[in-house]
Amino acid sequence: MSDSRVLAQALTWMKKRDWRAKLAKSKSGQSLLEHSLIELDVFLQLAPILRDAKHYGLSDLEEAILMVSLLVHDAGKETDAWQAYVSSSGTGPWVSHVSPELTEKLVPEICAAFGLDGISSEIQRVMIHCAGIHHDRPGRSDTAILEAVLSGASDRFVTLANLVKAIDRLCSAGSPSDAARAAMGDAGLQKHLRMTTHELIPRGVSTTVLHRVAQQAFELAGWKPLLFFATGTVYVADLNAICPIPSTGDILGLLTTDLENALNRDMTQLMVGSPTGNLLPKPDLLSFSESRSYLAKAGQKIGAQSFAKKRFQDKQRVVQEYLKLKGGTGTPDAGQVEQHAGRISVAQPEMLVFKFFKAMMDPDRVPAVGADGAKLAQEHYEAVFGAGSWDELQSTSTLMAARDMANTVDRYWELPGSSVGYSVPRVEEIPPQTRLELLIGILDRIASQVFESVNRPSPRSALAASMAKGFVADLLVPNEGGDVKALASKQLNHYRHSKPFAGKELAAAVYLCPICSNPFDLERGLKASADFIDNPQTHTNRGRSHGGFGYVMVCSTCYHERLIRQILLGQPLAEIIVLAPRLNLGPINGAQLLQRIREWTDAANGAIGAESGFSLGFTDHAARRAHNHDPFEMAPGDLVALFRYRVSSDTQKKRKHEVLQLLKEAFDDSLDALNTACVRSFPSWEAALEALVADQIDQQDCKAIRRKVFRLGAIELIPQTPNMILIPLSAPIAAGKDESESSKALRRLYVSLILSVVFDASVAIRRAADIGELGQSAGAAYVPPVPAVRSLIGREWVKASEARYWLTAIGAASILARDASLPPRSALYQALASDPAERLVRRIEAGGRSISPLQLSLISQLPGFHAGRLQEVHT
Repeated sequence: MSDSRVLAQALTWMKKRDWRAKLAKSKSGQSLLEHSLIELDVFLQLAPILRDAKHYGLSDLEEAILMVSLLVHDAGKETDAWQAYVSSSGTGPWVSHVSPELTEKLVPEICAAFGLDGISSEIQRVMIHCAGIHHDRPGRSDTAILEAVLSGASDRFVTLANLVKAIDRLCSAGSPSDAARAAMGDAGLQKHLRMTTHELIPRGVSTTVLHRVAQQAFELAGWKPLLFFATGTVYVADLNAICPIPSTGDILGLLTTDLENALNRDMTQLMVGSPTGNLLPKPDLLSFSESRSYLAKAGQKIGAQSFAKKRFQDKQRVVQEYLKLKGGTGTPDAGQVEQHAGRISVAQPEMLVFKFFKAMMDPDRVPAVGADGAKLAQEHYEAVFGAGSWDELQSTSTLMAARDMANTVDRYWELPGSSVGYSVPRVEEIPPQTRLELLIGILDRIASQVFESVNRPSPRSALAASMAKGFVADLLVPNEGGDVKALASKQLNHYRHSKPFAGKELAAAVYLCPICSNPFDLERGLKASADFIDNPQTHTNRGRSHGGFGYVMVCSTCYHERLIRQILLGQPLAEIIVLAPRLNLGPINGAQLLQRIREWTDAANGAIGAESGFSLGFTDHAARRAHNHDPFEMAPGDLVALFRYRVSSDTQKKRKHEVLQLLKEAFDDSLDALNTACVRSFPSWEAALEALVADQIDQQDCKAIRRKVFRLGAIELIPQTPNMILIPLSAPIAAGKDESESSKALRRLYVSLILSVVFDASVAIRRAADIGELGQSAGAAYVPPVPAVRSLIGREWVKASEARYWLTAIGAASILARDASLPPRSALYQALASDPAERLVRRIEAGGRSISPLQLSLISQLPGFHAGRLQEVHT
């Protein structure tokens, strides 16, 4: 059989014995199925080397012996007694997991599962002994060895038994370095194999990219991935092969190239910010070649009729200020107000184009422009708009309609039409949309001349190298770092001196990053904004208790981490689903995990449309569908059916009406403006509406409207390697905005448990800000840090052996919450925490309904049913 077929047969056999719900490792929460499958996977990867005549020269029969022995060697852990012992974290009476009788019973079954029908009973005895000897201490295996020899076993029986022991120790190690040391410290492997690792400190999205390029570097050097951990990978090579260990420089080069490719995309949506705030929020992402698209986007950021719709008093105030700037006095009458307010309103898109141009030419914001570039921009600008126009442009700040109209737009509108190729007295007389496009062309030509003249790389061109340098510092191995003690002493000294500078932006300051705890100075950091950290003006315990406090300072690497998230996702991040090995993962199973998750996300996104949706927050909907199914029998396709919902015809009509309203608002009730933006020729608003509903309009604003109205929260995926798979969520998992934190936490836990069970992975759903713990796992599903929920569950991580129970309990509570008419805000938590659970019977009956057998069954599945049920699960 092929390696994949061997693993599939083993998986089927272990599922029948419910090994997915049995613990193998207490600390990591790894299931018995996972641990056994990983060992088999690792052996299959080592087999091509071990069967080579220069090494062990394993025969087909010997490989079969090893496969069966590895699969059955921990079978004694499936017993109820040992599961109770390991679930208590070893606090109860010791229970052995060595069970020769069980092993003897299971070996023939496994042989049959692998199609080894011709294996004799004598060979099966060899398999039994190989599986059992690795548990014995030195000097205590003599009886088993003697019995194997007398039964006619191969004279290499001890060699095979030692290989089982070596692979078990390799796969039981807690980290990549420990695994490599365990293998290279084994006399049976060190003479045949070479092993090395890459290890890192998890940071976030950048971690997945760093894992991938590190793996690429090792594979290019001739190494093969053997074991995937959340924090690194173990690589293997034939002892006789020439495989150099990649340097940090090798990985840095690949990472830089990878990031350059990631940055080579349309970022217009990220580049143009708020009309009333920072219009150029991310100057680091500026690409000189895309200046025209930025200016065009700026012109779409505000409607041409938005100012005209304001209250008369507001318009009068702005018009009076405008006329004062133009040399007028007094208070304008109603006619003057409406006349000038109409001009100002139509001019607002052009105001924003001028503003973005100003920001793009600012050497303080875009250092690549330089003082020489700014001077050149002034010369070209004044050549078009007249002497003194540059200073007037610089006098504008955030959107101030009166000043912007007087200092920028009037300068443009007063130009003769012939200056822009039109036979009209003044530019103001050109149709608004055409006039806007002409302005974009004028300013883009000036910008292009400046960029070409200064001949410096745009900020984005230098960004990839800067990001890569920061991210590669997260590598622990390989790393050409200095003395660890000296580094620790330096960091401690930095901490001592950084406290007085927290919250202050000073050139001579030193800081400690509040996100990753790395030391930095002002050159390698920046003032945090709300776009990257919650409440950047909130005091931190990294600073002094008293005194002034400005903004939190963060290191440039954490800033770049936030940046790469938004680049890859195109939108801010609310929560992130992290899937990682519970301890480790073999290469074949790792590839299959990636494939299965991709298939699920593709199917989930395919279920999203105008008539249907997909929401991970619909726990009660999912629970009703999953009620009669064993969660351990679910497949990835079942996940789509669980969380998919249909939209009623009335709701569809309401949503279409909302889409039409938003379309008209976005394009100022101008079909021509919509057609220009979409590069289409819709004959009517209704035709545009139908095209948008059918997802046939590839325009950012239209797509945003469609996502908003039809609740199209597509499931994104950032899978690079099996080390860590991220599923970013643009909105938190919840049934409603007003739901309590406890109920939201339970919904997140429910989703984590289902994903963990289906994909045999450790799953955590964390807030976007909680990036420091992405690589940590100790079970099947992470319990959100909400005190009430942590108290109810009793653990930080739900173990694999508890997954079925808590999935059933939370599902039952979500169904009963509605039946019991509990307050929507905290209904899910109240139902699950009800103690005794029988109280819900009275609650349901109080609503005038009789209790059903189904409801009684659901109540019996709650933790508080007949007091002590929860304690029983924990012990």
